[in-house]
Amino acid sequence: MGIYEKSDDRVKWKLLEYVSPSGRPAIENWRDDFVTATRKADLDVFLRNMVKKSDWVPPDITSLKGKHLKGFRELRWRSDDGVPYRIGGYFSADDEFVMLIGWTHNKKKYDPPAALDTLITRRRNLANKEATLREYKVFTGH
Repeated sequence: MGIYEKSDDRVKWKLLEYVSPSGRPAIENWRDDFVTATRKADLDVFLRNMVKKSDWVPPDITSLKGKHLKGFRELRWRSDDGVPYRIGGYFSADDEFVMLIGWTHNKKKYDPPAALDTLITRRRNLANKEATLREYKVFTGH
């Protein structure tokens, strides 16, 4: 079974990204702002691998701490600069993850600084239909 699981490259997850009231896609714009091609590639490879996994487990994903962040998760990876990169969001279905904001988290500093508060605001914007979601396209080689 393990051999088949390793060679199974079918997409098992759908990624959705937050789109602001003005039409800005949150994760695509964050990715576009990366200063190196390596950082973009590292994000792309990480997400490509994640959508093919049957189960999402630590250290790739963890729950955020704090009562006000209940239900939120963070996707986690490092890039060429050694800085921890994160995408915050939540599960909207058994095979769907909503990505609300991306950030870096280094030495207890968040960039952007209000990233965790933004999670709450953006989920509220979606609930109030002030913002929308769109599918985040991950190139999987097929």
